Amino acid sequence: MLLGEKKSEIKQVAVMTHDQQVNLLLSSILAEWKFIAVEDPTAAKVVFAERGIDLPDIPGEVVWLTPLPLSEERFLTTPIILTQLYSLLETEYFPTPRRHIRVDIEVRVDVYLDSSWQECQLISISDRGGRIVCQSEIQRGTMLQLETNIAGKFLQMPAEVLYCIPAGDVPRYSCPQIGVLFKPTDDWLVNMLRRQIEKICVEAACAREGISLNDPCLNWVDFFDDPWNEVP
Repeated sequence: MLLGEKKSEIKQVAVMTHDQQVNLLLSSILAEWKFIAVEDPTAAKVVFAERGIDLPDIPGEVVWLTPLPLSEERFLTTPIILTQLYSLLETEYFPTPRRHIRVDIEVRVDVYLDSSWQECQLISISDRGGRIVCQSEIQRGTMLQLETNIAGKFLQMPAEVLYCIPAGDVPRYSCPQIGVLFKPTDDWLVNMLRRQIEKICVEAACAREGISLNDPCLNWVDFFDDPWNEVP
């Protein structure tokens, strides 16, 4: 962090395209990730701009949104893969960046441990892991088998416990929580989870901003109506 800069100022970003719906959609997604979308591009540390648009003098970093790769300037190709957008911002803003989008979710997950199943709750997820509310504490390093249903897709996968939070240490939850690292047997499941999480981000932004899921602005993002409709 630069001396004298406030955290809120450092996390300011801007989106500039010819389509106001695109600006609204991307700004809403960025805001959900706790970045502050501003209308004045000169006030932003990072500006995402449609290739070819006229920009004022920008003191911050410009990332061009373009259908074709650029040889010398920073860019994201369109349609934008949200995970790439997220990773770029994390790398720009944080010394230890996250590479995977995490979203809140509330679904049942069955955990197989010690020759028995226990019903738990999955409360957040990325394509690499998640956080689970359990009936009892589970030691770090324990290997589990998970079964859950996400967006109508039944999933089975092994996972490793990375940490355990004792009961009562987290507001709203009186039961223990564990963080797990998924150990899928193939890359297909990881890719489908990534697409599903990106879909959740897009749909949530559309709901917040009153944007139809048929709006042409969605052509700017890598969006799948059914992320699981792909043969492994």
